[in-house]
Order: sequence, then structure tokens, then C-alpha cells
Amino acid sequence: MGKMIRQTMFSTGEVDEITWKRTDVNEYLTAAQSLLNCEVGTTGLAKKRKGTEVMLNATPYASFNSRMYEFVDKNDNHYLVMSADHVFYIFNAPTDQVNVITARDNYVITGRGNYVVANESNFTFVQSVASPYSQADLDAIDYTQDDDALIITHPNFPPARIYISSYSPSPVFSYQALDIYPLPAYDFNTFNYNAYDVISLSAVGDQLTMVVDNPAGASLFTTAWIGGQIVGGGATEIDPIGYAIITNVVTVGGQTTFTGLIQIAFNTSTFASQLSQYSIKQPAWSATLGYPAKVVFYQNRLWLGNTKTLNNTIFGSKINSPINYDVGTGRDTDAIIYKIGQSNSGAIQWMNGGKQLEIFCDNFEFACPQDQNSALTPSTFSIRQQTSYGSSRLLKPQNYINDSYFVSKSGKAMLNYHFNGVGLAYSSSNISAASSHLVKNPRNRALLRGSDTSQDNFIYFLNPDDDTLTAFQFAAEYKLAALTPVTFQQDIEGENIVQLVDIVTIDNEVYILKYYTLSNTFTVERFNSNVKIDGSRTADMDATGLVTGLETLEGYTVQVVYQNQDFGQYLVEDGEITVNNPEGIADTVFVGLLYDVEITPMYLFAGSAAAPFFKQMSRIYVDYFESLDFYINGTLVPYQNFADIQAGLPLQPQTGTAIISPVSGYDRFATFSVTQSSPFDLQILSIGYQLDMAVI
Repeated sequence: MGKMIRQTMFSTGEVDEITWKRTDVNEYLTAAQSLLNCEVGTTGLAKKRKGTEVMLNATPYASFNSRMYEFVDKNDNHYLVMSADHVFYIFNAPTDQVNVITARDNYVITGRGNYVVANESNFTFVQSVASPYSQADLDAIDYTQDDDALIITHPNFPPARIYISSYSPSPVFSYQALDIYPLPAYDFNTFNYNAYDVISLSAVGDQLTMVVDNPAGASLFTTAWIGGQIVGGGATEIDPIGYAIITNVVTVGGQTTFTGLIQIAFNTSTFASQLSQYSIKQPAWSATLGYPAKVVFYQNRLWLGNTKTLNNTIFGSKINSPINYDVGTGRDTDAIIYKIGQSNSGAIQWMNGGKQLEIFCDNFEFACPQDQNSALTPSTFSIRQQTSYGSSRLLKPQNYINDSYFVSKSGKAMLNYHFNGVGLAYSSSNISAASSHLVKNPRNRALLRGSDTSQDNFIYFLNPDDDTLTAFQFAAEYKLAALTPVTFQQDIEGENIVQLVDIVTIDNEVYILKYYTLSNTFTVERFNSNVKIDGSRTADMDATGLVTGLETLEGYTVQVVYQNQDFGQYLVEDGEITVNNPEGIADTVFVGLLYDVEITPMYLFAGSAAAPFFKQMSRIYVDYFESLDFYINGTLVPYQNFADIQAGLPLQPQTGTAIISPVSGYDRFATFSVTQSSPFDLQILSIGYQLDMAVI
């Protein structure tokens, strides 16, 4: 008996080998065994991934610990900030687009006839900014942006910012530790209040003086309390709490004198004589206690969290005053200090400004619920546990609309943290359950938002262990949720000869910091849907075919493309190649590295009940769109007839249906592959195959 099977979607992406025989799963015909270097479109088609183009030779600036950040100023100009040893480098990001024109004044066009556009300039160096962070410190930096400032935190350094200190005549960038005043204060319960008496409490103007009987001497109250708080009885019924910021601490002869700057007046006429009636708080962080490791700007408050001594406590600034942590009397605009205080929650790993303020800890995920018509305030603030996966220490969560995406603490599962709205609650779901082999403890991520013509959203996860990317493609309205692998150049032994250092999104463009091991070169490269080679760059070819100036590709076998035509591959030696150029063309060519594409559907499907049957393919049907130079089971799909070749016509992408008649015997589990190793586009709309089945 015979049967025709057709697969029109790959929306489930590349799945684990343990699922290859699960014909009973509804998603079987939307999955694939391999989607190497592919993207899954909104409609489910499988297409060749974007190539990359070189935007900056970063060798003078970058190192293996360098990290990249987006910076946007008040005029909506975008910048790349790159960290290195004790310095940040600032670059202008490309913005204006112009048509690409060759040395012969020819417009460069894509295979579809569209003009190729390029940025008017690549990244241009602006300035360097000195910083206190060494190479070893760079991985532990967290960040958020607020107006013209990139806020930076590190557990060993005070919170700081990179900001534009002057716009005239051109922007000037500076580094500055945040001048936070007052600091948030915390009662560490380091002494027994009941054991001490208050000898006197007086106020002159805005200066408070409190004298405490202190037999323990200077070992108890030290200058570590300066910047902290004294809280006690207030002067009126309206302000029943007195509050002062400690400005000095002096211990002499068994007495300690605190001097403070009064924020809310104290009752000094009938003051309490027992220290247990007061609260004396230290600054929440210092060089000894540790500094906040995590940061997010949310609802006009700067939230800091996770110090060495308070690893699950968060601190929210006053509204519209990101360097003021004055808790005051708990008015709506006052600062917020909150300890999660849940057993086994672990340290705060990340804070994220999603639909609500989200807090990701070692063992739990939390949210700070709020009504949609009100903000977070000291009187309404609370933290609720939502789920219990635990978050990776390496990967900062990525939020998009009502969802955030994070990686589990094991680094082996990608999770969707979804705001339900009902009960102001979140739920977590594993988006990688069928593709766990593609989750490799990623270190960074970059979001590419869909355009007005395509809702293909991407999150690219950078995997440092094997220098690959895992691309997550999603579009809720089409139920697209696909993971696919992105690989780069390897040598003949299968070792990576292009290493991935970091990834970032700037102005909805994805940039990768790469290291070319054979030439000891760092580059910043951008994904470009019009480019089908990696590390693409322009070079001049003379009439003899000589191309020079390729020192950054020394030792690599490069692909040469001219006017969308394949001019072959050549090994770069002494910074040059000689291209086979019988027509003596002298013009601009594109030079880069090829990457392989492989699309392998699931095992032959004849229905969930027919899995035990032996099957034989008699025909394979592959619908393709504007594609060129690819193979089906090793058979080349023709893309140019003899008359076109004789006429010397250029190669043009083709649209059609390839029909292959394979020669194979019966097998219970067999499949086929669509492959490509050329600098052209490949878009597979659907596949089909005709089966003959038998019980043997």
C-alpha cells in the first residue's frame, strides 16, 4: 500500500533524538531532526539563517572578557559600549542607510532584485572612559539604562554610571560612582538594644545629638554607622517617627555620641531613655558589607539588590530620584527596602522590569504584584513566589511584551515566565522540553523584534562552551516556538576556529563580538538578511583576480561573491587570494566564510499506528522559494539550463518543486536531508514524500 505525506511547517524546530520516534505526538509533522543554520519563519517555512557582516575590527579594543552594552542618548542616538581592562570604549552605532555601489558604479542587488543597503559608516570610535573594573571583574557586571546613563553594578564596587556629561560641541562620556544620599540603612541586629541606655537626646537646628551609655567601647559603635539612620519617637502625632541620618560616631570613656542630620523631628523633651525604644541602622552596603550586584530601572525607581550580607534584599529609590534611598515615613514616593525572607529562596540572581517587577532567585521566581492603575509604593509593596525553577547565574532574563525568558539554574532549560493577568500571577513553562540538546548554559542573549511586515521574533542565546548560538523563534499568533542551532567556522578536525565572545542588540540590530583564532583578530559583526556568508567584508579585486588586504582572514578558506555570483573558495595566504577571473573583472567583491545548512525532517511518517511498518520512499517532493544551489539526499536541484549557461546569464534564485526518486530499500526508520554549502538563499516551504509500506 502507498501513502502520501506532506509537511508544511517546522514551527516546533529542531528536536531531541529521544523524540524522533514519537509519532504519537501531535507536533511530529512540525518538527525536524536537523535545522542546522536555519530560521523558522512565522508561516512555518525553514530558511537559511542570516549571514554576518563585519562592522568593526575590534582587535585594538576587545579581549576575551569584553562585554557589549547598548547606550541610547536623549536624541535617540545609539552607541555601543564595550568593556575591557579598566576601560570602556564608546562607539557610534550605524544609523543612516545608503545603497551599496561598486567601483564600477553598479548598484549591488540581492537575488530577489532588491537593492543592497549598508550603513553610511560602520562603528566609529568616540572615546575611551577609564573604569575601576579589571578583566576578572567584567563578567560580574549587571546593567540597566536610565535616560543618558548606563547604570552599572558589581558586588565589589559602588554602583556607578556611564553617562553623557556634556553635549556641546559633541557628546562627552564619563564614568562616575553614583553619589547616593542617603544610603539605604538596615538593622543587622548586631547588638542587644536592651543592654544600653540613652543618656541624652538633643536637637539644635537640624543637628541631632544622642549620647548612649556604651560599656563595650569603640568596638561596638564605629564609623561604619556613618550614613546610617537613627529612628525614634517623633515630635507630633502627624509625624510620630523621628528620623536622622548619622553623620558622625565618637566613643569616649564608655559613652558613644551619635551626631545626625534630622530628617523628621524627634521628641527631645520627653525622650525614651532605653535604647530599645530606638533603631540604630547601618548603611546597607559598604566595602566591608559588599555592594549591590543586581540592578534594574523600573517605574521611575532605581532598584538595587543582592549584597554580600543581604543577598535576598532589594532597595528601591525614591520615585524620580534614583540616588535617594530615603525611606522617610513610608509615603508613596519614599524609598522601599524589602527582604524576601522566604526559606531557601537563595540569592537574588536578577531583577527584571517585565509586566511587573520580577525577581529571579537561586530557587524561586518572584513578582511584585500591583494593580494596573497604581504604582509600587511602600504601603502596597509585597513580593509573591510564582514558580520554583531557579535562575541561571550567567544569563540575564529577556523580557518581551507580557513574557520574560530565562534559563534554569542548571543551564539546561529555557523557560517562559508568562504574566497571566488573573490574580496578577505568573506561570513558567519549559519552551525547550523537546529541544534540550540546544540549551547549553548560555551566557548572554540578544532580542530581535519582528517588523511591521514580519512578526518573526528572535532571541539569540550565546553558548560559550561550544561557540554556537541557539536561536529561539516565536510568534504567539502563529504558535511558532522553534529552537534552531547556529554554528560558525570549523577546521577539518571539527574544532571551532571562530570563537564567540559576546552578543548585544542595538537599535533592533544584533551584533556579535567574535575572535578569529587563526589570525588573532576580534571583530564586531552584524546579522544581515541580505548576506549569506559570515564575516562578510568588501575588498578590491584587480583584473588578474588578485585580492589583497585580507590579513584578518589569514589561514581561512574564504568564499568570494561578486554581484550575487559564486566566484569560488580560496585559502588566504599572506593576506591575499587570487580569484579565478577569466573575464578580467576589476571591481569590488564580497569576501567571507561559508556555513552549511541542513534540513532533515523526522523519520518517515505513515501515521502513529504505522510506526512498526517497513517503509520505502518512492518520491520526494520539496517546494522551495527563490533558492539556489542546494541538494536533496545528495542530488543537486537544477538551477540553470544549458541555454542560460551558453548565453552567460547570471545565476538567479529559482522557485518551484523538486521531485526526486530515491533508490532505497525498505526500512522502519529512514529520512532524507536538504543541504546547501553555497553563498545563496534557501527557503523550503514544504516537503512531501510518497511511501510504500509493508509488514516484513
